[in-house]
Amino acid sequence: MSNLVVRDVPTYLRRVFQMSKNNTGTTCYRGQSDIGWELKPSVMRNLKPNAENKIISELLLEAPEEFGRDKSMFDKLVRAQHYGLPTRLVDVSLNPLVALYFACKDEDCMEKDGVVQLFDFNEDRVKYADSDAVSLICNLTQLSDDEREQLRKSYKKYKDETITLEGFRKRNEISRLIHFVGAEKPYFLNVIKPVDLFRYFLVHPKKNNRRVIAQSGVFIAAGLLNYSGVEKSLGFDIKKIIIKKDKKSDILSELDKININSRTMFPEIEEVSKYIKKNWEAAK
Repeated sequence: MSNLVVRDVPTYLRRVFQMSKNNTGTTCYRGQSDIGWELKPSVMRNLKPNAENKIISELLLEAPEEFGRDKSMFDKLVRAQHYGLPTRLVDVSLNPLVALYFACKDEDCMEKDGVVQLFDFNEDRVKYADSDAVSLICNLTQLSDDEREQLRKSYKKYKDETITLEGFRKRNEISRLIHFVGAEKPYFLNVIKPVDLFRYFLVHPKKNNRRVIAQSGVFIAAGLLNYSGVEKSLGFDIKKIIIKKDKKSDILSELDKININSRTMFPEIEEVSKYIKKNWEAAK
């Protein structure tokens, strides 16, 4: 895993091109304002037990009109994350400048070095919104914590050959998972590949969300993994570019000159208004 340090936008882009020139798959980028933050989806942070399936159900009940066009659980999770709900998806971008912006923008982390992580995904791990594997992973959201844990234990038995593939597929938790997937894909059959529930995938969403479009957004989806050994994944390589804390403000100014700012990253009218107001505030 390679780490480099940058202090301005031109140097950053040179580093990105150097680190990506021999890639044969798809590269995506994630910016974090604090280098010390773990790479984990928001649903794995500071939530009560059994929160995951409850919070998405509550949101869908409270705002059904917002999700009326979303047919798959993946689409619903993308929109829910847009509204700030914790999900099992990890935001990344196909645009390295977007990731650089997010590595610098958090005003509460200006005294911390930031980081941009580059994920070079193998092509067999790149999926689209209609993928069956993605449907399985995202509908794990609807299972309880205990059901997901039972699947982890069953997978270990499957790998140790103490149960067969047929035995794994006949588990009650799998039957419930197939039921949920079948609600969005009536043709779906129980031909689950157990390993797909324990892999990282890069998923391209539908372009039906202004923020996703503005941020060149894609998502990392992982089923029953806990992200503890993400750097050991066989599906992608990780590289890091460290952003020095004392250069964050300068980098944000440089990005603003090429129209990478809160107005373009968050195109909703509230965020655009904040950007315009801030630009026209009198100096204190």
